[in-house]
Amino acid sequence: MKSFNKSVIIFLFLLSILFGTTFILYYINISKIQYVELSEKSLKQEAIAHFQNMIDTRIWNAEHGGIYVKANSSLELNKYLKDNHTFTKDNELLIKINPAWMTRQISEIANKNGKYYYKITSLNPINPNNKADAFETEALNYFKTNKNEKYYTRIEDNSFNFMGSLEVKRACLECHAEQDYVLGDVRGGLRVTIPIDNYNEKIMLIKSNSLSLTAAVIFIALFISVVVVYFINSIYKRQETIELLNTNLEDKIKNRTEELEASVKKLNELATIDFLTKIPNRRYFFELGNKLFSLAKRDKTELSLIIIDVDFFKKINDEYGHFIGDEVLKVVSQTIQNTIRSSDLVARIGGEEFIVLLNETSCDGAYIIAEKLRKIVEEENYTSEAFDISITISMGISCLNNKDDNELDDILIRADEALYSSKRNGRNRVSISKA
Repeated sequence: MKSFNKSVIIFLFLLSILFGTTFILYYINISKIQYVELSEKSLKQEAIAHFQNMIDTRIWNAEHGGIYVKANSSLELNKYLKDNHTFTKDNELLIKINPAWMTRQISEIANKNGKYYYKITSLNPINPNNKADAFETEALNYFKTNKNEKYYTRIEDNSFNFMGSLEVKRACLECHAEQDYVLGDVRGGLRVTIPIDNYNEKIMLIKSNSLSLTAAVIFIALFISVVVVYFINSIYKRQETIELLNTNLEDKIKNRTEELEASVKKLNELATIDFLTKIPNRRYFFELGNKLFSLAKRDKTELSLIIIDVDFFKKINDEYGHFIGDEVLKVVSQTIQNTIRSSDLVARIGGEEFIVLLNETSCDGAYIIAEKLRKIVEEENYTSEAFDISITISMGISCLNNKDDNELDDILIRADEALYSSKRNGRNRVSISKA
């Protein structure tokens, strides 16, 4: 048995360490995931900012119906655009730049001079240079099936790919009217690719730190487990040594055994009486009550149980003090004793709660006794030199069900539920369990 107790203690300690370790590891993993998600969100916000700058440029161009710039050697006519040029009164050639053409021009400049990559594209472009690659095709197809989504992203080894959807505007119809474009449709997108060297370094660092923390937590948990097991084994080994020494002293204390047994018997008797009310306590009630339950079940006789609770007892303590509360408990316990039969069992089971076990008594009989007790308590003022208080009590009743009840607790639980029914329905009443 002692070996079993030791095993249980070790198991509980190790189980608590396991739970604690699991929680810490879970928190480390969640923190890592949140940091990665936050970093990805930061990349997405940066890409959206770039995308929005390009959109604002397109809007400005569209609001001016396209712009014209002087022809030069580095600027070619947009052969995919109708009315792609005009002449000044001095016969100078002006090339028309519409929103899409401006977007492409700006993207090409940015792609040459910076680390970022921009591209305007669609699944059915007029300009072959705008043909979608694999990622862009994937993104545009996504927009087709998810019409409410505006952005699509994917992280690759060294870059963060972002695609923002482009809705068909009135300015788009100038070039795409023959493609059956409809205002508001998503027929293209603007790609922004961001280098993620710093992002990868941060993610590798957080993963490395998480791995180090995980290893440290596991090591500490194992170390604590070893220490705990060693400590518990040491205690039990020392206890076994002490028990061995005690065994050798048995001959010396043999003459004192009878005296000790008599003392223990007396202490047990004292331990069965409630020190305040001088009636049996919870321990005695269950010792004798279980025996009475077994007899009633064996002989198939009736057995009833009443749980009694002093109403608003905390208020009495708060208003008059605990000394007055103790006096009330004494008077109530005496009233209960005077009301029940000498063959019945009464006990204080805790605080302001009392319990009565009625032998050979049905629920109806128990109700008569309980109602009589309730009226006596209600009608009598409890007066002493220290107080004058009106007291009420609430009660719950249940009876032995020979078919379903296997122990005294089965009756007690139903009586307790009936008691709480009395409290819920206004107190100062008796309720019988329906079960």
